[in-house]
Amino acid sequence: MFGNKKAPAPPPPDELMTDLARRGPHKVLRGDLGFVGVPGALFTPQPSSDQPASGLPLVVFGHSWLSDSGRYRDLMVHLASHGFVAAVPDVERGPAPSDVALAAGLRTALANLPRVRLGLSESVTVDGERTVLAGHGFGASAAVLALGPDVLAGTETVDAQGLAAVFPAPSTTTAFAAASSVRTPAMVIAAGQALDTVDANPLPLAQALAGPVTLHTLPGTSERALLQRHTLKSLIGVNGAAKDTHAAVRAMLTGFLQATVGDDPQRYETFLDPESTLGAALPVDRAEPDDDDRSHLEKLVSGPPKPPSKTSALSPIRALSGR
Repeated sequence: MFGNKKAPAPPPPDELMTDLARRGPHKVLRGDLGFVGVPGALFTPQPSSDQPASGLPLVVFGHSWLSDSGRYRDLMVHLASHGFVAAVPDVERGPAPSDVALAAGLRTALANLPRVRLGLSESVTVDGERTVLAGHGFGASAAVLALGPDVLAGTETVDAQGLAAVFPAPSTTTAFAAASSVRTPAMVIAAGQALDTVDANPLPLAQALAGPVTLHTLPGTSERALLQRHTLKSLIGVNGAAKDTHAAVRAMLTGFLQATVGDDPQRYETFLDPESTLGAALPVDRAEPDDDDRSHLEKLVSGPPKPPSKTSALSPIRALSGR
């Protein structure tokens, strides 16, 4: 019928991944998170006359073990350049961190940032109804705990419209138990074949979460490959993280944020599809058991499973002839 225009089809996933791996259109401001009650770094889009920055979506990101906000600077700048306010609390950076304390820091930032005005002219504001909690490694476990039902270090429960767990690592049984009460859409990303090991739990986490979940694995990478490294090359803009890993993760995170709290979620709905292949990231069926059925100890000692040996076309003939 006349007047019923069909909405254009979203771009294919590979095209979206390529576009979202590039820096967004916004210039970025960096600030201190301490004024909302928790130490850390804050990144916001810079407002302009043609790009106002009011009512922006927010992502609060939990750092991994022995890391801090500086190890994610380029990742947070990237997210802010695409129109998101990004915060990384700098708590529990030592060798024996508390997931409760980090989760409380995530909650504090998530609850307080929508209540204040940000930016040099205080013209940047956050929409408290468009928030996502995310984390890397140990920080992913803390993000799950932060969305749980318990009071943590004096902080009350919070709501978010999304959860992103990048290369999640187990922390405590309390944090894992909280997953069963998290019903918000979630993206879980595994590093290579580390689906269920001593220091990685993306498959059990994806199975435990109560809401809609996508589980993808990035072949050939590791949990620490995402981290920036402070070297002399940092002075010329080289962040030291594994290039392919950083590009894939920043594109997937940006797409997930666009799909859950962005302005055009339908365009990015493939990032909520559990069967969608996102560039090099392959979908994993969370209902299927881990193909590697070795114990955690065996995986720790022996390392990744060996690929199946290749057999030539002559193998059956040699077997019949006894050679």
